[in-house]
Amino acid sequence: MNDLIKGSLGLKILDDHLVEGTIMINDYSVFTPDHIMGHDVTSIPAIDMINGSGLPYLRSSMRTSLYLDHFTPPKDKESAEACRVIKEFSNRYGIRDLVNWGEGICHIHLFEDDKVKKGQLVIGADSHTTTGGALGAFCMGIGSTDLAAAMASGEFWLQVPEPLGIEFSGIPDVWCEGKDLALRMISRLGCGGARDRVLEMDGKIIRWLSEDGRFTISNLAAETSAVGALITSEAREYGPLSPDWEWKTDVIEVDDMGPQISRPGSPNDTDDVDNLEGKIVDQVFVGSCTNGRIDDMRVLAGVLKGKKVHPDVRLLVIPGSRAVYSISEKAGYLKTIIDAGGVISMPTCGPCAGGFLGILADGEVAISTSNRNFTGRMGEPTSKIYISGVSVAGASAIKGMIVHPEEVVS
Repeated sequence: MNDLIKGSLGLKILDDHLVEGTIMINDYSVFTPDHIMGHDVTSIPAIDMINGSGLPYLRSSMRTSLYLDHFTPPKDKESAEACRVIKEFSNRYGIRDLVNWGEGICHIHLFEDDKVKKGQLVIGADSHTTTGGALGAFCMGIGSTDLAAAMASGEFWLQVPEPLGIEFSGIPDVWCEGKDLALRMISRLGCGGARDRVLEMDGKIIRWLSEDGRFTISNLAAETSAVGALITSEAREYGPLSPDWEWKTDVIEVDDMGPQISRPGSPNDTDDVDNLEGKIVDQVFVGSCTNGRIDDMRVLAGVLKGKKVHPDVRLLVIPGSRAVYSISEKAGYLKTIIDAGGVISMPTCGPCAGGFLGILADGEVAISTSNRNFTGRMGEPTSKIYISGVSVAGASAIKGMIVHPEEVVS
C-alpha cells in the first residue's frame, strides 16, 4: 500500500486512476475517470464549448452519460430546446448513454444495476454526484467547463483532497432513516465544513442500513461541500474504523436520536422534529435524488396506509427512476399513496430545484425530502421549506402540520 494513503479508500481510488502528478494532499494532479455524467442543465454550456471548438471526436464518448431529468418533460421552449441540443450532440459524437426523460434522475439511475462499482472514479457535472459514494466508489461533482474537458480528453484535474473520517456512533430511534443520520452530520459539520475533504463514513448503524439509506447519506454529504462521500463499511481495510486510518475522524453521536428536521434557509439548521411539532404545512414533497428510491416509497406507503392526506395539504410523490416507479407500482405502494390522496408524477427532479411541478406560492410552507431548503429554492422567496425524512413527511401530510410519525402510525 502507498504509505501516503494510510487507510483511505478515497486516496486509494485516486491513486489507481492517477495519470499525472502525485497523491499528495492539496497537489493538483490529473486523473482518468471510469464514468462521466452531465444533465440537461449543466451539459449545455459544455456542449457549447465543444461545438464551438470544432472537435472531430471525443475521447470519452463511450464513458459518458447525459441525462434529461431536471426540467423534463420539457416545461417550456427553453427546456425543449435543451433536450434537442443534447440529443443532437449525443448523436454527433456517439455518446454512450443518452438517458431520455422519464428514465430517471441522474443520481438514482446512474447508480442502479451495477453501472458503477466499488473502487471506480466517477465525475458528474452536479454537486450531488457524491451519491455514488454509498457504493464505495469515489464520485464527485465538477463544473461544466471540466465536463467539456473530460469528455474531450478523457482526463480531469483535481486538487487532492484530505480524508476526513465520519464515525456514526450509537443506535438511533426506530423512526430514524438515513436522512436523519445525514441531517445530524450536516448539523455537526456545517454547510461548507468539509470543503476540500473526502468523507469516509462508517459505524454500526451504517452497516445496518439498507443501500438506499446509504445513498441518502452520501447524497446529502454534498451539503457539507465535501469533494466525495464514501461509505467504507464494505471495504473494511479502509475508512475510519480500519487499523491503518491515520486521518482526523469526527464522531457523529446518534444514540437514541429521534427524527430530524431542518428549518427553512439551510439544511444545517437541524433540530429534533419534536421541537417543531405543530407548524402548519401546505405541501409535502417526497422524491428527488435524496429520497426517491424504493425504500422511500415503501416507508411512505406504510405511513399512509388506510389514512387520508389532510384536505389542506398537497402531497406530491415522484419516484426517482423508471425502475423505482415500476417496482413500487407492482408492490402496491403507489396505489396506497394515491388512495390516501397523494399525486404521483413520472421520474423527474420536479420541484427540488424550483424547476417545475409543485412550485410554492407566496408564504406557503412545504416539507420536502430533498436536499436543499434555501430561500426561494422551490418558488416564491417568501415561501418556507423544511427538510425531513420520509416518515416525518408522510405523517405531516396526514396531520396537516409537522408531527412525529408515531402520532399517526400505531
